[in-house]
Amino acid sequence: MAEITTDEIRNFLKPLEGQKVTLDEVRREFNILQGSKSYNIVRVIMNRLVDQKILKATGVRGEFRVLKEIKTVDWWDGSDPEPITFRFPRSYTDGTKFDIENCVEIFEGDMILLDGVTNAGKTAIAISIMGENLDLFGGCLLMGSEHTKTDGNVDPKFKRRLNRMEWANWINDGHPKFDLLPVGSDYEDYVRMDALNIIDWISLPGDFWLIDTILKKIKDNVGKGVVVPVLQKNSLADYAEGGERAERYADLRLTINPYGDYESRLTISRVKAPKGRAKGRTWAFMVVDNGANLKSIREIVRCSKCYGKGWKQGSPCWDCKQRGYINKEEYEHDI
Repeated sequence: MAEITTDEIRNFLKPLEGQKVTLDEVRREFNILQGSKSYNIVRVIMNRLVDQKILKATGVRGEFRVLKEIKTVDWWDGSDPEPITFRFPRSYTDGTKFDIENCVEIFEGDMILLDGVTNAGKTAIAISIMGENLDLFGGCLLMGSEHTKTDGNVDPKFKRRLNRMEWANWINDGHPKFDLLPVGSDYEDYVRMDALNIIDWISLPGDFWLIDTILKKIKDNVGKGVVVPVLQKNSLADYAEGGERAERYADLRLTINPYGDYESRLTISRVKAPKGRAKGRTWAFMVVDNGANLKSIREIVRCSKCYGKGWKQGSPCWDCKQRGYINKEEYEHDI
């Protein structure tokens, strides 16, 4: 029998990309017996394929993993990508709005991470984003367990919320403009390609360290669409559940915290495609109509007296009423 060749082994390994293979499995495939000329040649060829980045030794004697073939990306070819039209929430109650459109650019395949404290307005922002962009994508999907009951039926509070958002056209010719899925896990399996996907919210009981892996899979499945995952955050934490891992694949991160007793504040915490100064810009807002609509949106800045702490020299800061921020208009007027 002729000696085994490198090409023969390469052709055998090609369908096994991502899988493990051993020397003994290769020898059995080609009926190579101990003592034959090819017996030790198999090891030599396998080690040569390691050097060629076709195989990787696993650390177990005689075991390898077949690496996936990675092709060079033609990044220089074709036209430059352009940002897409994407609308952020505004108030249809008093005409105020966030200025996020003028701060950031959104591209196909982007992830807009929305995290915040419980009852601070995450859902109001997420549903408003959906309402603003219903007609700008090839479909819209809302999933998560926030808006459905355990039996899979819609939560009546959700329908009441939508009815109070009279500015949004949820129905067209008797058919809804978005689909609602009662998904509580494996979110990446239900993401709709090339559509606007809102996930309100992602729950990871006890497995917070998996959040970056899950968000990466979600983002990989969105195609030319945009995905808006919602995450919970502890009141004193800088990051959502999962820590810094949670924002690794976010193209834009919006963080929501309480602002005083009756309002919330939204901050651009991360942005990959800013238009001018964006990161750190913050707006205060109210949620009215039983959680349905937004009101009194205005940009705020850190208080220069207490540096955003709400306290100075052990006493409450009354310049900002202990909020740590003041309206930007007031700040500009003072200077």
